[in-house]
Amino acid sequence: MLSALKGATVAREALTGAQRAQMLALMQTCYAGVSAERFTRDLDDKQYVILLNARHTGELVGFSTVRIAEEEMEGRTAEIIFSGDTVIHPDYWGQKELQMRFTRLLLHRKLRRPWRPLMWLLLSAGYKTYLLAVNHLPRTLPRHDWEPSAERLASLNALATRWFGEQFDPARGTVRFSDAHYRVREGVSPIDREAAAHPDIAFFARRNPGHVEGEELVCLAELRSRDLVGALVDALRKQWRLWTGRGSKRGVRARA
Repeated sequence: MLSALKGATVAREALTGAQRAQMLALMQTCYAGVSAERFTRDLDDKQYVILLNARHTGELVGFSTVRIAEEEMEGRTAEIIFSGDTVIHPDYWGQKELQMRFTRLLLHRKLRRPWRPLMWLLLSAGYKTYLLAVNHLPRTLPRHDWEPSAERLASLNALATRWFGEQFDPARGTVRFSDAHYRVREGVSPIDREAAAHPDIAFFARRNPGHVEGEELVCLAELRSRDLVGALVDALRKQWRLWTGRGSKRGVRARA
């Protein structure tokens, strides 16, 4: 079961200069407003990077940066997994390698300390990142079909205020960075009429109408073991269907 992508999770300090340059170039391909200085600051704040390379060419076509921290939430010490810059070249959308690699990292962290709360903090400037959470993690906020406790919402607001300061707007639940920040390039991932009919995408657009200018929705997902196992199994199943579907198409063309 070979994916079109080959993934690896590496320590940030293990990155080569060439890999850093490729990551920056990829960000600039898919996002507007990407400066080398801003990209470098974000990267140097993280401990891990998930790298995605095209299996046949070795070209870097995607990555996600990860920061791990401890925070007090709802009277307990929780481990926070924060997703920083994340991008996949549009030619490889639909592949599940990133989801599988990221979920494996989350499972590893959860199994280290099963009874400690594990939370995923992410900023979503585009609906595809938002869907990664709500599709597999029922206790994600905000979402249209789940109302969190007042304690959970207060914890998220306090956490976002500590991390992002005045750039976080608790009334809107969004972050608007004071310096130049990224926004998805026009035409790369538009919310067209078909996408807007999806309830989760429609909710994202209502909660974060400023996403077209780079405003980011602050999301927090509780990472329970059963949800993580389910997410990994689902990604494997979808990757298998993708692979077998492509294989059968190649076979039809060859016979023709």
